[in-house]
Amino acid sequence: MDVLVIQSYAFPDYLGIAGEIAINAAVAGKKTGFCFIYVDNPHDRRSISKRESQRFGKRSWKQNVWKVESILRSYGITTLSDELLSEKTRLTIQDYVENAPHSLKELKAYKYNNADLGLATVSSLISETLCSNPDPDQHYPLIERLLRCSAIVYEKARKVIIKYNPHKIIALNGRSAPVKGIFEAAKQLDVEVQYSERGATYDRYELFDQPPHDMAYLREKIKTYWQQAGMDREELGHTFYKNRRQGEGIGSTHFTSKQQQGVVPGRRSNQRQIVYYSSSDDEYAAISDLVKHPIFKNQREAVESLITWVSNRMDCYLTIRIHPHLHRKSLEDRNWWNSLNGKNVQVIPPHSMVDSYALMDWADVVVTYGSTTGVEAAYWGKPSVLLGDSEYSELGCVYQPRSEAEVYSLLENDTIAPLPQETCLPYGYYYLCYGITYKYYDPDTLRLISKENFKDS
Repeated sequence: MDVLVIQSYAFPDYLGIAGEIAINAAVAGKKTGFCFIYVDNPHDRRSISKRESQRFGKRSWKQNVWKVESILRSYGITTLSDELLSEKTRLTIQDYVENAPHSLKELKAYKYNNADLGLATVSSLISETLCSNPDPDQHYPLIERLLRCSAIVYEKARKVIIKYNPHKIIALNGRSAPVKGIFEAAKQLDVEVQYSERGATYDRYELFDQPPHDMAYLREKIKTYWQQAGMDREELGHTFYKNRRQGEGIGSTHFTSKQQQGVVPGRRSNQRQIVYYSSSDDEYAAISDLVKHPIFKNQREAVESLITWVSNRMDCYLTIRIHPHLHRKSLEDRNWWNSLNGKNVQVIPPHSMVDSYALMDWADVVVTYGSTTGVEAAYWGKPSVLLGDSEYSELGCVYQPRSEAEVYSLLENDTIAPLPQETCLPYGYYYLCYGITYKYYDPDTLRLISKENFKDS
């Protein structure tokens, strides 16, 4: 078998992406298989309420899987049965779950047959709780479900790979507990993998040769897209930033609907105005193994350092703009951000009417830990200092200090100049355009097009 597409999520859009990939491979003449893994997936449609599930259509999740499999068979794709696990394997998994550590650090390092399933469980736990540092004891039933799910997926994926010996495995994302086992099994069996994800727009998907949250890999992908782009690349790069500012920007329209255009904190003083835009602690924590922060171990440490530094200066003032979506995060994360204060510091709460873009114009220099706001500020002509890891690192659009001393040398420099606007365009182009347009999956109806109904345009 040339390509085996494995799926463990029953959401229609994920099934659609998997189906699109499988059909494209089959039409290209590759011997292609599709396997849906039946497992208790805490993140999936199977685990949400019946009322919420109705928005995906009247079919049950099983009916959707069966329908997709039927369509795939019409294209000559082999649909593989879910592999059953032996009683011995199930007991091994149960023992793995029951002996899991109660420390987040130890849980991250907790392996199953040398597979990084504990790390995936912590990533899923952070995403589920929207907390950057969740207490395992408060969520242990969920942790047990995630560990069990990931181990079952690993074992079933391993069995199907051994049985059909595919040259390549393609599966979703690779980060969360319900999918990590697929990639771990493939890696152990020395099988090539690709990661699938949604594209820049709803009508596209993308394939990645490395985990799609790997910052270093994404930077190279951005550069490659730019190098291979057409004559309109600069126009499209500009369009990204203009669209963001006109309503698709900081926090999205939904989050910024209460902001009033042009509102800033107040009259400017003679002090140098440094504006820090926060990003999501939980989102960074969930991919902590794929980011390499150069100075601070996390955003909180960076913010505390900034507050300490500015409190000892008379010529600088720090404004911290908390991201509008903080209200969706955990109580622990909300409390931490809302507790911030200090001399020469003002904190703009997430619900404030202050216009995040007007605040950008108001600032002398913008600081971020990796938020898209950092590259947007650079585009709009502000010196932008990046303290963490980001997709736009190394593009030449932001200042990238490598030590605390270098951070404050930059912030103290009242002659620091904006970097050239054109250096921001590759990032804008990529995030407006990346992905492959669907040919066999209709994202409007959430359905694959059967072979008899498909008309090649």
